[in-house]
Amino acid sequence: MTDEYQFKIDGPYKPTTIPMGRLAAYMAALAALLGEELSVHFDEVKEGSAILVAKVDEAAQPKVRGRMRNVRLGDAPQDARKAFRTLDDLLAADNATGRLTGGGDNVIEFPGVTRPKPIKYGPVKQEGAVEGRIVRIGGTDDSIHIHLKDGAITLSAIETKPDLAKQLGRYLFDSIVRLHGVGTWLRNEGGAWELKKFKADRFEVLDDTPLREVVNALRATPGNTWGDEEDPLVTLLSARTGPEAH
Repeated sequence: MTDEYQFKIDGPYKPTTIPMGRLAAYMAALAALLGEELSVHFDEVKEGSAILVAKVDEAAQPKVRGRMRNVRLGDAPQDARKAFRTLDDLLAADNATGRLTGGGDNVIEFPGVTRPKPIKYGPVKQEGAVEGRIVRIGGTDDSIHIHLKDGAITLSAIETKPDLAKQLGRYLFDSIVRLHGVGTWLRNEGGAWELKKFKADRFEVLDDTPLREVVNALRATPGNTWGDEEDPLVTLLSARTGPEAH
């Protein structure tokens, strides 16, 4: 005997009008929410509002029921919480709400378009610092633009005066620098802070020499005891975080 779960999309779609790609996105997220992928099977899209029907094999029913109960109570594992957010984001984008029923008394509501809108904050101005490797310096007026690259992130909203830009030019594509100044920040709807503008007025060059090279240089310096350490890197880290962490 199988358990049946029905996910109702209460919005503009009907079984005959929902685009195939959108249906696939809903089905993938629903499968991730239910879990037990080898024991959960798509059955049909019912008439009325678009209702996705999935059936769960008997052996997997207790696990799926427990998983859905935890989703309803807000105590689900991370992958289930992520799947819930994905479904709710799809519903919000489609101007819809949703509901999942099945598995006994498990009823999960998806607010979708009715959920509270995230609040934007800012712009906020404050002194601070940004750092990275200089990959571009350009401009012809009194405001020179600088691009810093920090790993996969490139900060491009940085300005400074020509005299400071001239000093920074010697470090282009070379050392990592830290720029100090006043930044203008905005918190977006996703809760992340975005740098809208940064006016740099001073800087410092950071030594990006690998730690092992620094330790080797210390060991080679006459008069110190680093040469007696079996593993200086572990010694350094233990001094900071405690030996049990390593």
